[in-house]
Amino acid sequence: MIYPCLNFIAQEILVFGLGLSFTVYLFLVLRNQQKRSFNYKFLIPSLAAVQLALLGLLISHKNDLKNSPLHLSNLNMSFVAYTAQVLGEDEAKPNSIANRVRLKQGFVNGTWVPVDGEVLIYHRSEKGLNVGDFLMIPGFPQAIQGPTFPYEFDYRKFMRRQKITHQHFINENFQKIGSIHDQPVNLFFISLRRNVMGNLDLLIQDPRANQVAKALLLGQKKNMEKEISEAYATAGAMHILAVSGLHVGIIYGFFFLFIKPYRLKRHKRIIYLSTIILLIWGYAMLTGMSPSVMRAATMFSLMALAQMKSRSPSIFNAIALSAFILLIFDSDLIFAVGFQLSYVALTGILLFQPVLVRHWLPKNKVLEYIWQISTVGVAAQLATFPISAYYFHTFPVYFILSNLVAIPGAFLIMSFGVPLMLLGGVPFLGGVLAWLTENSIAVVNFAVFGIQDLPLARVDNIYFSTQTIFFYWMILALIFIATIIRRTWPLYSLMFLLALLLILKGVRFNNDLKQKEMIFHVGKKDFSIDLILGNALYSFDNMDAASQNFKLAPFRNSQQKKTVQDLLLLENDSIIQAVLPKNIGSLIISSGKMDLQGITSPFQSYVWEDGEWQEEVLDNQVQGEGKTYKLAFY
Repeated sequence: MIYPCLNFIAQEILVFGLGLSFTVYLFLVLRNQQKRSFNYKFLIPSLAAVQLALLGLLISHKNDLKNSPLHLSNLNMSFVAYTAQVLGEDEAKPNSIANRVRLKQGFVNGTWVPVDGEVLIYHRSEKGLNVGDFLMIPGFPQAIQGPTFPYEFDYRKFMRRQKITHQHFINENFQKIGSIHDQPVNLFFISLRRNVMGNLDLLIQDPRANQVAKALLLGQKKNMEKEISEAYATAGAMHILAVSGLHVGIIYGFFFLFIKPYRLKRHKRIIYLSTIILLIWGYAMLTGMSPSVMRAATMFSLMALAQMKSRSPSIFNAIALSAFILLIFDSDLIFAVGFQLSYVALTGILLFQPVLVRHWLPKNKVLEYIWQISTVGVAAQLATFPISAYYFHTFPVYFILSNLVAIPGAFLIMSFGVPLMLLGGVPFLGGVLAWLTENSIAVVNFAVFGIQDLPLARVDNIYFSTQTIFFYWMILALIFIATIIRRTWPLYSLMFLLALLLILKGVRFNNDLKQKEMIFHVGKKDFSIDLILGNALYSFDNMDAASQNFKLAPFRNSQQKKTVQDLLLLENDSIIQAVLPKNIGSLIISSGKMDLQGITSPFQSYVWEDGEWQEEVLDNQVQGEGKTYKLAFY
């Protein structure tokens, strides 16, 4: 998180600092051991923290694409063709098929030169592509474009954090010249996943149950129908479709039903737990190694390693160490939504669920079971709500009700589904397991779609800033501390924080009342105008439905507290005149350009580039280049 501010530090300095701090740290630790004492109580932990920070900077420096001279995004030349290795399986799109490829060489001035970087190609080959295929592709990939509107999803940043910076629409204009099998383990699990999915297609006939089975058992939900994902998201049960700790924990706990490791002798215990670790990571690779399943697999592996020595490790140490290990391999994982939700949800459950249960625990077994499951959902929602609001802008109202069905349902589906994946090809047994799995999913689907249809099932258009997230977690932490230590200072701190939040909200509200700006977009055939005057938002556009949903809607929904009104328009043939209120003036829109001469109020002009407003002096006529501009009136 701090690397963008310190990326100017040379790699050699980071290595030297890491080596020096480790040497001093090791010397002090050995000195304490020699004297059988514990001195330097502040210095030793401080040096450990410095080492972790320097190691993080060093790993981030290594993973930063800007520091790779051969990377496609850093080249000062273009090539007419390139060779690439296919890394990802075919992913069906509405009008094409997408694959992730890694560049190997580029053809420049009659010579093949080495290049690096990953590209997302879109093709229409009927045969499709396989992982490991080696391709020759004419042309040069296009850099993925950033957002053109405020609040628009930044697809460029999203893909860059997955190490993909370019895309290329190649249709059928490519040639397969061979295959490279340099990742046999990965290819084995891809082939195994394909076979399992083929068996599921044969055995589970119901389309909805089939898609949920692939998502819940194998983590494959890219081709899931939108109405299914919408239903699970609205009901608050989407988490069971992302392979995570729940799924891995079921597999981990399954082995403990038959053999308890602590009853085994040391060498047998090591063999048994090592086998479980291998199976867990095998399942993780089978499901595609998503951030949530990697977190779960790493944590359960650490717990199994501790149990080899008959120890009961702290779960919080396992959480921290698993995150550290994963970030060593890919520092950009910290920006993945799945990674954030997985760790925050688990931390919330471990912290808040015992407190909720301690305050009230029903004596009735059925009520206790319902309360235990409900508190798990409440604890997870308390922790993850600001992240969900920040990324998805929604809140599932009936998440407690859905969890009462989804969590036991997921356990039941996994209990039948995992044996189905293993024994699906066995006559009769495979059919029985498929019937049980399909009907279990059908019951869960029925409940989820029923919850979705309840009134006010989901609250939409929730927009949290990073400042709001900080205050939310600080308030939540103080409430939690107050319930634990029974002191007065958390309450006083909470009152101070709430007062500060109210003051900041008041300042923001006052600034909003004074807001006077116009944001407009000019394309070759489309345009949009959004005029903000205090608590009023005047809007008009002629964009298609897709552009409205992905570009305009996020911005306009973020202005939810404002009164939305239509602009007064005067049309004459192909010329449109927008009359702006409050004596600001008027705009003339015609033939892919916008004339600003009619604006009488003075203003400062900006253009939206690289995710922020940048000052730019505009001509009286703004041409339709697909950019978004802002006029701040004063």
